[in-house]
Amino acid sequence: MRFYHLILILVLSTFSVLSQNVDSLWQVARNIKNPDTVRLAAYYDLAWVYIYDNPDSTTKIAELQLKLATETGNKKWQAKAYNAIGGALQLRSAYSKAIESYQRGLKIYESISDKKNSAGALGNIGSVYILIQDYNKALEYQLRCLKLVQEISNLDGVASCLNNITIIYTSLKDLDKALLYGEQAAEMYKHLKDDYGLASALANIGQVYLDKGNYEKSMSFYRIALSISEKNDFTDKIVKTKVDIAGLYFKLNKFDLCIKEIKDVMPLLEKTGDLSMLYTAKKILSDACFKVGNTKEAYQYLREHMALNDSIQGFKNDAEIARLEAKLIYDKKAETDSIRNAEQQHIKDMEIVAKNAQIEKDQLQKIVLYGGLALFIISALVMYNRFRITRRQKEIIEIKSKETEEQKIIIEEKQKEILSSIAYAKRLQEAILPPKKDINTYLPNSFIYYRPKDIVAGDFYWMEHTNGKLLIAAADCTGHGVPGAMVSVVCSNALNRSVKEFNITEPGKVLDKTRELVIETFERSETEVKDGMDISLCLIDRASNKLQWAGANNPLWIVRNNELIELKATKQAIGKVDNPVNYTTHHYDLMKDYCVYIFTDGYADQFGGPNGKKFKYNQLAGLLVSISGKNINEQLHLLEANFDNWRGNLEQVDDVCVIGIKF
Repeated sequence: MRFYHLILILVLSTFSVLSQNVDSLWQVARNIKNPDTVRLAAYYDLAWVYIYDNPDSTTKIAELQLKLATETGNKKWQAKAYNAIGGALQLRSAYSKAIESYQRGLKIYESISDKKNSAGALGNIGSVYILIQDYNKALEYQLRCLKLVQEISNLDGVASCLNNITIIYTSLKDLDKALLYGEQAAEMYKHLKDDYGLASALANIGQVYLDKGNYEKSMSFYRIALSISEKNDFTDKIVKTKVDIAGLYFKLNKFDLCIKEIKDVMPLLEKTGDLSMLYTAKKILSDACFKVGNTKEAYQYLREHMALNDSIQGFKNDAEIARLEAKLIYDKKAETDSIRNAEQQHIKDMEIVAKNAQIEKDQLQKIVLYGGLALFIISALVMYNRFRITRRQKEIIEIKSKETEEQKIIIEEKQKEILSSIAYAKRLQEAILPPKKDINTYLPNSFIYYRPKDIVAGDFYWMEHTNGKLLIAAADCTGHGVPGAMVSVVCSNALNRSVKEFNITEPGKVLDKTRELVIETFERSETEVKDGMDISLCLIDRASNKLQWAGANNPLWIVRNNELIELKATKQAIGKVDNPVNYTTHHYDLMKDYCVYIFTDGYADQFGGPNGKKFKYNQLAGLLVSISGKNINEQLHLLEANFDNWRGNLEQVDDVCVIGIKF
């Protein structure tokens, strides 16, 4: 009996797919009394056949499945029924009920330790929370889903979760995290050779850079995503990416390009019928037409945009009514067709019986016998092929998982080696900085705010005491990190040689000699090197309270009685330049309570604040004037606190070096 029912379900499943006659399979499944597992499988398959065209039937069939699974104590099939019901509710925009149904299924999956289906349920719940824009909840469930798919080595699931989390963090404006997850998703899709997923991930990264204000990188990622989509004919991705690019052109004030991009994609967009995307495109097009003065088209597209808004709202508000009306029309038509077909069939049957009833009976038996046999063979072949593909996919996943783990180990080892080398480089760079005890000895009433962007830095501070006079400088070499640190060693050595070997102390002449030595060092390379540094160099004579100073691009500020005086630098870097000039030495008399500040550009160039903009030199000048009356330790503390508050959650963009001396 079990074998008979299995064959019957296989045959009818194939027939339903080939003929789209799912009603016949439903009726058979309802009448089958044994075995229970076959009936449950039939209910489940039927529920998902109906899911998009008739969610009501999905709900009805899944409820039958739930009833049978509950009666037989089959928890796994109970959970599957809740999952199908949740899917139908989600398509009908009944989001709260959909979440409730998914949650019930999840609870059962967790109770039977079914990690694969638990991950699916978590992902479904997260997707509903994205739709209702509850991004914190969506993130909670997507992260739980990610943890599970990683545990079971479901690489496709990992990539999908990473991509969804990118979207969520972008919506939450946590752009650094969005970028991190987006890059991981892209790498995973590359590894899986999934071009569709890769195009989606790259477009999401483009959106992150757009929100960060880095329009150049945003356009680059959009273009790569579009190229992949066009190569593979991913229509939905082509449409979305082109609309995104048009929006970026609008932000760049390239309104003609914006209009062209939208108009090029409009036929394809209207063909897809994506009202939400069409709604966005019409608004961008209307705004761009206004910007170029084409008010006639602007108003036309604005009216179309508003009409789409009404349509979208109508779909949201009347979705259930429209669905019920459509079902009623369908049921009535089906009933009418059924009656008419029955009458026609009756007439034909009577004619056939009248002619030759026995021949008809024999032919019918042959059709049923051979047709059933053929369909059974097709079903068996389909199921065997599916089993073979599934087994092969499992083998591929295991191989890729092993490769991923091996690559992870290699990357971790390489990273350890790199970090170890950089840590050693840090110790070498620290050796060129003046010791704190020397600074405290010669400049007891001073502070140095030194904050590298990376482990090692391109900024450095330098000090030399000679003949009762003190030379001190804040320098900014080309780049930051390891390249900047290597240049800083060359420049620091050139400063030392200028003073110690050539016995030069006048700041302008020290910089002239230093530039000469730096160029001499870099000219030994077979390739042209234009690296160098900007610097602010002071000579302090305590005995006479005299200050001599010279600068290469970086100025010196003196604050007295809440008034700021700027000594302007020579607009020429230390390094190879066209038409070089000598550096100018400035002389200044120092008085009690004067504050002298030298610095690099890192503090002023830091992005932050409520609008994510640069701090700039005007704000830095105001800050230094406001704190100049305080003692030197308080000044340092306030500088540090202000920098952290301004930067917030944004990345530090450059090395920072600020030196303050109070007389």
